[in-house]
Amino acid sequence: MTQHVTVTVVDLDSEELVRGQHAIAGAAQPAAIVMLGADPSAGTRTVLVEFPDGWSREATGHQPAGEEMVVLSGALTISGLTCGVGQSLVVEPHATRSATSTTDGTRAVVWFSGAGGGWADGEAEQAGAAEVLAADETLDRGPRAGLVGTLRGLASAAGLVFDTDVDVLWPQARRWADVPAGTPVPDVAGPAIVHTR
Repeated sequence: MTQHVTVTVVDLDSEELVRGQHAIAGAAQPAAIVMLGADPSAGTRTVLVEFPDGWSREATGHQPAGEEMVVLSGALTISGLTCGVGQSLVVEPHATRSATSTTDGTRAVVWFSGAGGGWADGEAEQAGAAEVLAADETLDRGPRAGLVGTLRGLASAAGLVFDTDVDVLWPQARRWADVPAGTPVPDVAGPAIVHTR
């Protein structure tokens, strides 16, 4: 007997999302976060982060978790890199984080790889890299040490079936879904970013 899995598509603009406050290491102001999903076995968490206007972190440091984000609105600057709408920021574990700030109204979907916490001041002896990539169909972040799965952009993901669990983000439609392996991706129009686990 075939088991049918219902996939819930989350409206990232919904006022009904459950928001909590999260203190970001080294920053005076907390950010609002919505926990979208977590996979302890894969070591990843997916959150929607909403930064308060005027948010910044002057501290320089690093942390053991990897972090990848797609900016939905506004822009985030970190260590001389600026990631805006239509872009993805990939930060490897222990990459140096300095002079971090956001423009007003910055919101982003963030995938964390590894346990949270562990901020340490200064640069790591073996610092990871950070880079900004286009968040479109050219995005193809393959397997990389310290980062869970892969991150790939597609012109459309509607109806695709993956052999592993995936998160799917539709940046223009501002929708997100957790899609189990073997389950068709919901029919949401527009480009998609697929994060495999």
